Amino acid sequence: MNTEKLLLNIQETADILRVHRSTVSRMLDSGELPTILVRSRKLIRYSDVLEFIDNQIGRSKGGYSWED
Repeated sequence: MNTEKLLLNIQETADILRVHRSTVSRMLDSGELPTILVRSRKLIRYSDVLEFIDNQIGRSKGGYSWED
């Protein structure tokens, strides 16, 4: 079994993305990142964070692309 956590809380996600936790909260509220609600807790799948990162590569002007 993979040793990475399958579900992350907002702070763990913020640490991975190197952004503030309020940024992650806005991303969840806008649907930019999918969330799983467990009662009042918002959890994020680790695989969704990796997919988000992969989709961001090369999007910004002058950004890095794997094809470069």
